[in-house]
Amino acid sequence: MIVTEIDGLPVRLRAPHDLSFTARWGSVFAVLDQQDSGNLCLGIEGPAGRVFVKYAGAPTARYDGAVGTAVANLRRSAKVYRALAHPSLVRLREAVDVGAGHALIFDWTDATPVGRQYDRSHVVRSLPVSARADAVQQIYDFHVHAAVQGWVAIDLYDGSVMLDADGGRVTLCDLDLYEQGPLVNRMGRMWGSTRFMSPEEYRLGAPIDEVTNVFALGALAHTFLGDDATKSREAWVGSDAQFELAARALHAERDARWPSVGAFAEAWRGVGPARDLPG
Repeated sequence: MIVTEIDGLPVRLRAPHDLSFTARWGSVFAVLDQQDSGNLCLGIEGPAGRVFVKYAGAPTARYDGAVGTAVANLRRSAKVYRALAHPSLVRLREAVDVGAGHALIFDWTDATPVGRQYDRSHVVRSLPVSARADAVQQIYDFHVHAAVQGWVAIDLYDGSVMLDADGGRVTLCDLDLYEQGPLVNRMGRMWGSTRFMSPEEYRLGAPIDEVTNVFALGALAHTFLGDDATKSREAWVGSDAQFELAARALHAERDARWPSVGAFAEAWRGVGPARDLPG
C-alpha cells in the first residue's frame, strides 16, 4: 500500500498511479479511496462547478479483481445512468476515457449518504416519520420507472441512497450493476449487502427480476422507518399498515411477495402517511 497526494489530499493505492488528469475538472477537494468496486471516487471543483468523478484504472486499496475488469464495468455502467435519467437519480454529465482508464462525471450533491458504512443514520432519524415514509416512496417511484423500461436492480442497498435532510429529497447513486432483464443468477452469491438480498440472490440459476427487487425495496423501508438488520416490529416507527406492506415484500417465498415493483409502490402510496412521532 502506498499513499500519494493529489491537491494536498492523501490517496491510498496499491501502487503508484498518475492522477494528473483530474486537473481538467479543477482541484480535488474530497477523496473516497476505500471502495471495493475498483473505482476511485473524487470530488473536484473547477470552472464548471463541483463534480463527482468515479474513475476506474487505478490499483485501488480494497479491490481484488483485475483493473481491466473494473474499467470495463464502469464503461458499461454509463448506459445505466443515461437510460434511467430521472429527477431522483444523480445526473451523469459525461463518460470519458482518461488517464489509464475510464471516468464517469456526475453532478456533485451535498446530500447525506444514508448507507450504514457512513454512520449518518441520525440524519434519517432527525426527519419526521412522514418525511421518512415519503423518502421511501421516492425510492419506490424511481424503481417503477426502471422496471417499466425493463431494468433490474443489482446490488441495491442503503449505500445507493443519499438524502437532503432539509427538503427530504432522495438522490440515488451507485447503480452501476443494474441490468436489463430477464436475468438469472449466474454467480451463486451475488453482489450486495446481506441486509437487502433475497434468497434467490444466493441460488445459482434462480430468476432475478422485479420480484427480487421488491425484497430489497422492502428492506429499504426498514432503513428509513426501522432497523434493516433485524427488520423487527419493535424498531418500526411507521404505521402498522406500512409494516405489513414491507413484511410481504420481504417474504422468503417469491410467490408471496408483491408481484411487481409497481404494485408495491402503489400499495405504499395507498396507505397514506405515517403518524409523525419523535425521531
